[in-house]
Amino acid sequence: MEPRRWMSAALGTIVLVLASASPGVAQNCLITAPATVAVNESFTLCGPTASGYTFEWYGPGLASSSTVRCIKTTGFANGGYEFLLVRSRNGVEVDRCVKVVNVGGSTGGTASCQVSGPNSITEGSSATLCAPNDGIHEYTWTGPNGFTATTACVTVSSEGTFMLTSRNRITGSSRQCTHRLDVVGSNAGDIGTQCDIIGPDVLPTGGTARLCATSRSNTSYRWSGPGGYTASSRCITVSTAGSYTVTLRNLSTGSTDRCTYPLANDNWSGPDGEDPDAAYWDNCPRDLQFWRGAMSQKSATVSGLSTAELQSVAREVGRRSTYFNWSNDVQGLRAALSPAAPLTRRKQIARQYAALLANVSAGELSLGNQGDNAIGLDSDTQIDFKGAGTIGELIALTDRWLRENRGNYAQLNAALNQINRGRGIGPVCNADGQ
Repeated sequence: MEPRRWMSAALGTIVLVLASASPGVAQNCLITAPATVAVNESFTLCGPTASGYTFEWYGPGLASSSTVRCIKTTGFANGGYEFLLVRSRNGVEVDRCVKVVNVGGSTGGTASCQVSGPNSITEGSSATLCAPNDGIHEYTWTGPNGFTATTACVTVSSEGTFMLTSRNRITGSSRQCTHRLDVVGSNAGDIGTQCDIIGPDVLPTGGTARLCATSRSNTSYRWSGPGGYTASSRCITVSTAGSYTVTLRNLSTGSTDRCTYPLANDNWSGPDGEDPDAAYWDNCPRDLQFWRGAMSQKSATVSGLSTAELQSVAREVGRRSTYFNWSNDVQGLRAALSPAAPLTRRKQIARQYAALLANVSAGELSLGNQGDNAIGLDSDTQIDFKGAGTIGELIALTDRWLRENRGNYAQLNAALNQINRGRGIGPVCNADGQ
């Protein structure tokens, strides 16, 4: 079975370096550094010496995250500065450590600019970050994409490092804090193409499948999957079907991309029992590759279908779907089956959906030869998919999900793919090319 790609959105990672003992910052994760230094004096910060960890540093004066246990920095004016260390093991974040360094005549900690708010959000949502609004401090926020604000609280939705400068109106003293917010998931809908996963469509019964993420230099990989599965290599070998997610983090910039890949069981099946009176040859579906190859041809016949028959199929597909809104039936179906890059989750679903509609349309048009070479799907065929008990109901559900940009796309893609391959729908003919 040929490998396929599942591309997904580049994830925004708003990272806010937390001041002091904010939630999510470990109190036993100590950073070794001087408590005070002179103006423009260089100094070194070191994380704990425990083995097995990787390190990411964030804070004022650091243009990008550093990936070593100890960092050296310099060039600070009078004031208090907070640094954040994110420690991970096997690609999974374990804890966050903070350290305040007072420069020049500054004293005290960072209580005046502690940031409250989450360490992570779901892509498409937002987070509210707040400094303690005590009435005696002025606040200045900076963040990714030119973000600035002067209010005590801000609402943010972009990936990056947000810096808060808190200045005491009475004494003039200032504190600078950092907070990093990670985007750890995504809503159903279009996913970008900053990374992809290559692997088989289904997990062989009793076998394993190898999944590989995009190959990048200076990048860490963090996998999660069914049953608490985790891994930190670029490629993994798995034996359980389900949805696998990999997070790619650039070790220099801290930017994060995330891809999700649905791996279906080879024994995906419809409801228990089949209609004993159903015609054996009712279902003779062809998979995505068949329809993609057929519609790519411009003349003569393809796999037993004439140009006129393919035009009829394209016209029927457009008629059956409110999601596909094309002016040219053949060109529209061709584009749906072979979408232009970048490949998104929505396009992944749409191409399987187009193949499904082509199968149903071909059957109702009585196209193809009879017997093993017939082509078609009966829309009354029973299936077992949440929200749909027949192929006809699945068509309505898929059209609605695509239009409304919602639903479990990973599960739907697996179901459409299996049905187009003749699995989980009872007896099918042994058509050539299946």
